[in-house]
Amino acid sequence: MIRIHAYFRSLSIVGLWLAVFWVAGCMAPAPTTPPPTAPPVIQTVEVEVTRIVYRETVVTPTPAPPTPCSPASLSEASEVVIGAILPLSNTGVWMRSANMQMGLNLALERINSRGVAGAPLRLAIVDGGDDPLRSAQLAEQLIVKECAVGLIVGLNDAATLAVAEVTERFHKPMLVIDAASPAITETQLQSVFRLAPAAPMVASMPANWLASIGDFNGDGVMQAVLIVESSAAGDLFIEQSSEWFVRHGIALDIHRVDAPMMDFSPEIARLLAMPTIPDAVFIVIGANGALALHQQLFDAGIRPDKGTLVVNQSRRALEPAVFGWSGSLGAGSIVARRGPWPSIATEMGRTIFERYRQSGMPTPEMSTFLAHDALLLLVDAMQRAPSLRGEDLVRALEASDVELAAGRYAFAYHSEQPPDGLDVPLYAWHQWMTPPLLYLMYAEAGQDPATLPVVWPEHYRTAAPPQ
Repeated sequence: MIRIHAYFRSLSIVGLWLAVFWVAGCMAPAPTTPPPTAPPVIQTVEVEVTRIVYRETVVTPTPAPPTPCSPASLSEASEVVIGAILPLSNTGVWMRSANMQMGLNLALERINSRGVAGAPLRLAIVDGGDDPLRSAQLAEQLIVKECAVGLIVGLNDAATLAVAEVTERFHKPMLVIDAASPAITETQLQSVFRLAPAAPMVASMPANWLASIGDFNGDGVMQAVLIVESSAAGDLFIEQSSEWFVRHGIALDIHRVDAPMMDFSPEIARLLAMPTIPDAVFIVIGANGALALHQQLFDAGIRPDKGTLVVNQSRRALEPAVFGWSGSLGAGSIVARRGPWPSIATEMGRTIFERYRQSGMPTPEMSTFLAHDALLLLVDAMQRAPSLRGEDLVRALEASDVELAAGRYAFAYHSEQPPDGLDVPLYAWHQWMTPPLLYLMYAEAGQDPATLPVVWPEHYRTAAPPQ
């Protein structure tokens, strides 16, 4: 009953609502005209349109690295250019620079009498002034602008190392004719060859020579005395040479003297008061003081026939007259020489000695011979190499075996046989191992120095060592 009642009540309500809507519809008046139409609503829509903007950008291309411009082969060359960097504006080494220039000019004169496989040789000499940055810049200019196939470098250690970075980058050979630092060849750069002796080769000369003599006075003790001037040069000599005496078991005394001086009486008294007689006294003094001390030692009885060898490290002892010295060195006097000497000179070397004599100049220095030979050595390599590419020239230089003004050139340690750093020092890489580092001996007082024989090393010896 409850459900039926609810159902009918719902129907009643629905009917009532329908009646109301029907009555309202009947009472509404009929429209005579249509109602006005409302104006359309205009909406603005923002549409993002892709715009093409033309922008001109000027792009500066990265400059290509400079490249060498040397000819690929001798057959293609209208000329062959070799560059040389010298310390011409370094007043401290002006004499060495002059000797280098002289050597280069003599070699160029010799080469251009016949050319290089028919092509003329042009030598481009520039002044590096021993400045590393400037020298490196000049090296690059010689390679990329002057078209040099190789370089000859007569600079100090720092400037030479700077140039070596350039030649290694461009794969161009360079020949070192002056710098002595072991570091220059120890790093085993492919492009670097050294004709000049490395510093250890020079520093070891006194001790190596005395070790080859042995106990000269037979007292059972090997002893040496260095008489060295108080100067930067003297300090360097002591620093570099002392260790070699120790290696050979040679007792060493170092005596310093002030320079300049000509009366060495106090020093001679000190030597005479020593408890043992030294086997050798080395004089390491500049100017004519070296000659004065040498003569005073002989006058005081400190000489070979009394058990002591007197060794003069000054080049003036080989040319006393040139330096205005009126005295003479006694028989048995030993004198050091860096570079060839007439008694062992090759035919080419004798030509250089003769040219200097004719010009009235002092004896040519080692730098003269090395500069001269460096130019000829590069030409020899060019004529043997399959091309003028740097790699081919390096291989040809490694295979060098040629006699020139300073001696016979060969590079025993290279890419096929590098130094091991134990039995062979690392600086031996591309190093000429037999430069003429000599000890000469006066056979008699007043002897013409040009006739002095070589008593050490064995490689160049022309007379027996002192007994």
